[in-house]
Amino acid sequence: MSGWFFVSVIFLMAGGTAWATTAEDQKNSLRQQIDEIQQQIDAYRSSISGLQQQSNTLKREVSLLDSKIKAAELEIRRTTLNIREAESGISDKNVALGESESKLERERQLLGKYVQAVYEADQQGTLEMILSNEKLSDIFDRASSLQEVQRGIQESMAAIKQLRIDLENDKAALEDRRDELNQLKVLQEIQRRTLALQQEEKKTLLAQTKGQESNYQTLIKKAQADATSIRQNLYLLEGVGLSMTLEKAYQYAKRASDLTGIRPAFLLAVLKNESSWGQKVGTGTWRKDMHTRDQKAFLQICEELNLDPDKMPVSRKPSYGWGGAMGPAQFLPSVWLEYQDRIAQLTGHNPPDPWSIEDAFVAASIKLTNAGAAAQTYNAEWKSAQIYFAGSRWNNKAYYFYGDRVMETASVIQSQLDVITK
Repeated sequence: MSGWFFVSVIFLMAGGTAWATTAEDQKNSLRQQIDEIQQQIDAYRSSISGLQQQSNTLKREVSLLDSKIKAAELEIRRTTLNIREAESGISDKNVALGESESKLERERQLLGKYVQAVYEADQQGTLEMILSNEKLSDIFDRASSLQEVQRGIQESMAAIKQLRIDLENDKAALEDRRDELNQLKVLQEIQRRTLALQQEEKKTLLAQTKGQESNYQTLIKKAQADATSIRQNLYLLEGVGLSMTLEKAYQYAKRASDLTGIRPAFLLAVLKNESSWGQKVGTGTWRKDMHTRDQKAFLQICEELNLDPDKMPVSRKPSYGWGGAMGPAQFLPSVWLEYQDRIAQLTGHNPPDPWSIEDAFVAASIKLTNAGAAAQTYNAEWKSAQIYFAGSRWNNKAYYFYGDRVMETASVIQSQLDVITK
């Protein structure tokens, strides 16, 4: 009685089946390409791991950079395919959403007809119904029809309730797919930036050493011995317009480490990757670049800190998704409020300030240690970096590049800190 007995079976005809098969074949082909590229990436990751265990020679360093460059190129190709897969998923969810909305509208129309039938019967009245029917059987048929209508109303209302639930689920799934797509596009920007840096690093290395091992070893010894120079190295958070000496950055990171148990070099690596992947991180405004769901939280943060929201920088909205992240740790306003009490408890700053270096460092430390970073092992830190970036999707191989990149940056920073903290 719910109105779904007359579902069309046209899709099951040859044309519909062919269309479905073609779409499914395309998805399978896309997945196969992703899996094949992943196998190549895994091989390069293994090669990189092996090279890192070898003695530090020019030949090894060039081979290492070559492997990293090839792996990065493959990562970009794989992410491009992942983006296509996500876009296909969004298209499917849009279709499902449209079907749910159509079903809901048809059910509403059917319910309207049922209600109209009941209304007309009520208007007629029992006596009029008896007088207008010559046979007693007609009266019983009429009464039976009204009972059927009432059952139809109950069934239709139940169907509408379930359809509304399905509709909300479809909307949530669609939003999740869109978030995934945006995240993949952010990752692709990181990968392209990393590839460019690695290519430039190889070019510089070959220019400085002129391909000679002796020249390379001289560069290594000079870098290891010059602690004063390392202390003055700039630790850059380009996206939020912050730069400080590595020594100063270490002081902030060490403060966060004392409070949360995180390794300073790892924290500095995460923040550098979060802030430095693009040049638009601190150039947006809340009115233009922030999703409406975060604006209330943003205004609350600014009000508590007595700040003019129109003067506070946030990340600019890219060509996909939304901006609105704040400060060195790049927290969204709603997420910052979730951590606010814990940050205040540790720092004594109440309310804490997302644009404060100290508060931002501690906020990132809390989030990372919640994900296991305090264990200070490679695997624990790698996983926490993945969770920091990808959340519940952290173990998707599409995002492994991020964790690998953070740990590589942490290794470089750690070697520098080892020199200046002796």
